[in-house]
Amino acid sequence: MKENTRQRLIDATYEEVYSHGYQGAALADILANAGVHKGSMYHFFPNKKEMALSAIKEKIAQRFATRYQAIKESDGDYLKQLFVMLRDGNIRDFKRGCPLANLVQEMSNIDEDFDRTLKVIYAQFRKVFKSIYDEAVRAGEMRECDTRQLALFSVALLEGAILSAKASGDSRDYFDSVEMLISYIESYKHG
Repeated sequence: MKENTRQRLIDATYEEVYSHGYQGAALADILANAGVHKGSMYHFFPNKKEMALSAIKEKIAQRFATRYQAIKESDGDYLKQLFVMLRDGNIRDFKRGCPLANLVQEMSNIDEDFDRTLKVIYAQFRKVFKSIYDEAVRAGEMRECDTRQLALFSVALLEGAILSAKASGDSRDYFDSVEMLISYIESYKHG
């Protein structure tokens, strides 16, 4: 029961922060959406900030793990799997944008705890892309290259593509950008 209450708080906090930003997230709405009283929240978290940081760490890390880490841990076709993932518009929310990028833009310059947490998550995002490219090189799917730079470029383009789609209200901006990224990555394939 306790774990269920904590998870409801995490889920409601994540959705509220993702939809309204940390500063716009209302504690009363979080508690109402979680079906939890304020006193119960204090059993798990000392304040809204700690609850939000926990939600960010757990939910965003979970998103990246289920999306990209599984590719790295598979038995091959790393680039093919990555391209399928990048082209999948159903796993993206173009209206709200990327939760990580939104929070970096909102909070990284005004709160050290958020800045530190978001930098760790962003570094993990780049690291998993690098590891996918490393596996693709080892498997002979692509030639040797600076996988660190390729990961940086990929994440930067992906984040920019999501932001472009959010700003324009047109998901084609994302898909057009992703196709250019895929074409660039394919230039590293053998032959």
